[in-house]
Amino acid sequence: MIFKSYLVEQDFEILNQEPLLIYGENIGLKNEFKNQIKKNNQNSEILNFTQEDILQKKEIFFADIYNVSLFEKNKVYLINNSNDKFLDTIKEIEKNNIKDCKIYLFSDVLEKKSKLRNFFEKLKIGGSIACYGDNEITIRKIITNNLRGFKGLTPQNINMIISSCNLDRDKLSNELNKIITFFSDKTIEDAKLEQLLN
Repeated sequence: MIFKSYLVEQDFEILNQEPLLIYGENIGLKNEFKNQIKKNNQNSEILNFTQEDILQKKEIFFADIYNVSLFEKNKVYLINNSNDKFLDTIKEIEKNNIKDCKIYLFSDVLEKKSKLRNFFEKLKIGGSIACYGDNEITIRKIITNNLRGFKGLTPQNINMIISSCNLDRDKLSNELNKIITFFSDKTIEDAKLEQLLN
């Protein structure tokens, strides 16, 4: 199944459908999804791996997945740097219908002909989310949503913030945190904003 990233941003419950492949060039959006997965699974044990970690020690990984204890929390596996080399491993996990664990794969850009991408797009439960680069419209929307209720938020200030983050969602998040902290009285002053962003 294919999930559109903008729909996921509107309804984070979609991230509970798993296994999920989250791929693309937008590192900031992938990090937001990763943080939301952690938030959605606060009562679970979160385990971070790279694909190479697992492929080098496959037996240990599968032993961990199959070894379910009555006293342990459910497990959430975040597997980074995934590509077509991981396809056989994910097929084995799917075939054995493992309960009490969730699998999320994160990857860079995957071509349409990617076997891993095609596998996830055809799943009936779970699927894939493509995270394409942000444009000025999405960045502007994030700024206005995060700074809603702030006095002095002008189109000029928004353009200054957009220019400062260079359409990088991670950098934008840092800039917004600085602005929210610095202007705790919720009144933005042009000169101070310019100083803060520089």
